[in-house]
Amino acid sequence: MKAYATIGLALLAGACASTSETHPARTATEQLLVARAADRAVEGLTLPIPAGSRVFVDSAFFQAENAAYAVSAIRAALSEAGYSLAPSKAEADAVFELRVGALSLEQMRRVFGLPDMRVPINESFNVVSVPELSIYSRRDRVGVAEFSGFLYEPKTGAPLGAVVPMTGEFRIRSHKLLMIVAWGQQRVDPGERNPGDSWRQF
Repeated sequence: MKAYATIGLALLAGACASTSETHPARTATEQLLVARAADRAVEGLTLPIPAGSRVFVDSAFFQAENAAYAVSAIRAALSEAGYSLAPSKAEADAVFELRVGALSLEQMRRVFGLPDMRVPINESFNVVSVPELSIYSRRDRVGVAEFSGFLYEPKTGAPLGAVVPMTGEFRIRSHKLLMIVAWGQQRVDPGERNPGDSWRQF
């Protein structure tokens, strides 16, 4: 009898154990789309001050999801352009104050046929879901980044110039035929520099 009681308690204790997984707001592909859009936005970035100037990048008003990555991309672009990064405003020749216009995702689907729908079935507005019935569909996922900013002298606050909006996009386009045959979407690998022809916008 004691043996059965012991087994029962062990099973009960085992049944109480569980594991959990985190579920980020964005998938890895979505995060990389935004990151690559940010990288493209800052390609060739230059400032209206002499090369070699010490620049403090002020990101206090640069607020968006993935803002830290975008700010780092801007700092890297400035470094590649020949500017020195100052650790504080007091040690800078110029302050570059950043602002973000967009740093997010857009998604669009085009369907040749009937898209999935929710159809009301009575006066109480109860609905029934009708699945997609398409011959061909296309899905675009686009990372979009737009940054801008202005420069001022750190001691006096005198304006030194402005930077026109920097924009960048990165797109994945995929296709589906008869809701079964899919093509055009490749895997996104961190650090991959040449993702292949099927990534190009057409």
